[in-house]
Amino acid sequence: MLTMLVVSLGLALVPPAAATPDGAVVPPRLESNKPVPACAPSGSSSLFSALHQAKVADKDVPSPSGVSDAEARKAIMRLSSPKPALREEGLRMLRTFTTPEGQWAIYHASRGAEGPIKLQVLEHLASLGSSGQAGLTWIAIHDRDAAIRNEAAERIEQPPSNEALAVLEGALRSPNHMVVNQAGLLAGQINAIKAIPLLIAAQFAQDPVQDQSDLAWIAIGTQRSYVANLIPITGNSSAGFQPVIGQIYEGVVMAIDEAAAVATTYRPGVHQSLMALATLDSGQSTAHLGWDLNAWVAWYNDTYLPILAARAAEARPASEPK
Repeated sequence: MLTMLVVSLGLALVPPAAATPDGAVVPPRLESNKPVPACAPSGSSSLFSALHQAKVADKDVPSPSGVSDAEARKAIMRLSSPKPALREEGLRMLRTFTTPEGQWAIYHASRGAEGPIKLQVLEHLASLGSSGQAGLTWIAIHDRDAAIRNEAAERIEQPPSNEALAVLEGALRSPNHMVVNQAGLLAGQINAIKAIPLLIAAQFAQDPVQDQSDLAWIAIGTQRSYVANLIPITGNSSAGFQPVIGQIYEGVVMAIDEAAAVATTYRPGVHQSLMALATLDSGQSTAHLGWDLNAWVAWYNDTYLPILAARAAEARPASEPK
């Protein structure tokens, strides 16, 4: 039985090839029945790379401990003040929320604020380097407002940092279909080439169907009609009967009331971004691969990895001292 995320069916972590002197690494091959390789180095995860888990159940994520919600709300209120002195004080307070926990607190406090205030928070996160990039990536995937998601995505550096990739990876591995689809769209928007293996696996998912009612039935028999009743009808100097026709079925009925069934959910945002990134980076059209997971895996192993290996080989002598 396949789980909600197709990444579980596939794609192996084989020891990667040695890095070339300029840092280029040929990714591992993809193999069935093994985990999908990570698109960011281990240790690149952050607070924001784990916050998506609460979104699986469509619950609001609580503010992490160690950060004063009251201070964050106070900063947002001052930023919203019509008085220039208070707005300046709010801006000074905003700049103090630099840790991942602080970033989350100020973002959470700004969710009910007006658009310009939210944009100031996004600009603040964009000024915080890789840590802020992780926060922007989380917002670009999870925020309820499509306009804010787009504004956050516009502020993510390209190519994305390892911290941003770690957040993207966590979302692509989520069992929440909406989260995965939005993460796939973002991957295409920020040119996340390293996420191609995860995009291949996350194009669709198959979920078990939990249904105990009748799923299907087949009837083989004969239907016979008979007079089940007579309704008397009277009139002037006359009487009669109206027959009531009944039906008798003779034969057998085969009913299926329980089965191991799965429902396939296609994620068009993931698929579209995958085709765009794969075609762009390989220089070859991938439209013919469609939704065929096996064809994508074969393309990745037999076509794409040799292209990356050739690039790494060309880069190696250029970086060596002469």
